[in-house]
Amino acid sequence: MFIRHLTQLIISLFQKTPLGKSNRKQTEGYRCVALPDYALVVGIITIIFALAIFVLSLVLKAPWWVSAIWPVFSLLGFYLIIAWNNVKILYNDERIIEKTFLGKENHFSYEEFVSFEEKAQPNVIKYYTANGRILKVDQSMPDAIYLDISIKAQYKKLHINKNIPVKKS
Repeated sequence: MFIRHLTQLIISLFQKTPLGKSNRKQTEGYRCVALPDYALVVGIITIIFALAIFVLSLVLKAPWWVSAIWPVFSLLGFYLIIAWNNVKILYNDERIIEKTFLGKENHFSYEEFVSFEEKAQPNVIKYYTANGRILKVDQSMPDAIYLDISIKAQYKKLHINKNIPVKKS
């Protein structure tokens, strides 16, 4: 119970900062599929824990290699926070915008999709386009099922009630 309340407190405090507001900020008219907020909490806890042990190892005069390991672990926390902030898929009835870890945007229209593959990786659905591009949707992300339903419904609408073909692997 304590951990749950602490997590909610950290999320609410962080979302009031400029970085925290940018994850769920949606472009007008788009729905968003993004990493869950616990990725942010785990990232913050990882940074705090790793830096605390780093300072403790310096105070206790541990060997140099012990002190050098902990800042590397804090980088994992920064990786999670950047992923939480950047990785998302925005979609509406006309297009899909995929934003990657480094902030690159990939634009897809529903007319491009020709097939999909559900069992490519656990919890990942791959949508293939006519020109060979792939949209990967991680089903463990909140609201990802609605994106899946939207793609299949738009395909059915564009192709006169035909279901999107399943790619054989």
